[in-house]
Amino acid sequence: MNLEMRQKILSVCQEKIRQKGEKVQVSFYAFFANKNDQPEALMSVARWWIEEHQLNHFEKATKIYAMVKAYDDKGLESFVKGFNHLTLAVKDITRSLDFYVNQLGFRAEVRWAKGAYLSYGSAWLCLSLCLDKKEEVSEHYTHYAFNIDAASLAEMRNNPALDIWQTNQSEGDSLYVRDPDGHQLEFHLGSLSSRLASLKETPYQDLEWLSCHKKA
Repeated sequence: MNLEMRQKILSVCQEKIRQKGEKVQVSFYAFFANKNDQPEALMSVARWWIEEHQLNHFEKATKIYAMVKAYDDKGLESFVKGFNHLTLAVKDITRSLDFYVNQLGFRAEVRWAKGAYLSYGSAWLCLSLCLDKKEEVSEHYTHYAFNIDAASLAEMRNNPALDIWQTNQSEGDSLYVRDPDGHQLEFHLGSLSSRLASLKETPYQDLEWLSCHKKA
């Protein structure tokens, strides 16, 4: 559910409680003028009500209010599920690979014309060739990626206050957001394993496998 829908639920529950007392019950239809009103929003509330929480058809308005309010109070922390990967803009892929593999002990997974994927334990590092017109490294693509679930990602997309800095063009859905200081963040559905699996089917230009993940 997006922020607007959650605020509507809170408002309706408050009004029901004010009018009929704390024992009043509501169904998820109470938040819509009719069953055909806002079908997408209706389905999102229905999924939250039935699939996520297995609620009865009628529940106390006080219970629903408390559940939605608690969800709202969590804020963005409820969206983020952990760190996903780090992408660094680099000037020379070969030089950077040598440094991270031979000096720092990273494991090289794959490389291609404009990048490379490495791992270090569970950490995923992406090196991306990014040069400006003067052939100097352009840091505009350096960013920090976090894990997120599909429902939270969809909700974030409905937040008009977020500053989006690029659209997703890679495997796995993503949302790219700038923070107030201009740091570039990514909220990503996927992992290094899913990315490598996708490259076996649709390889990047000049892709070279550097690890045991090589396609049979």
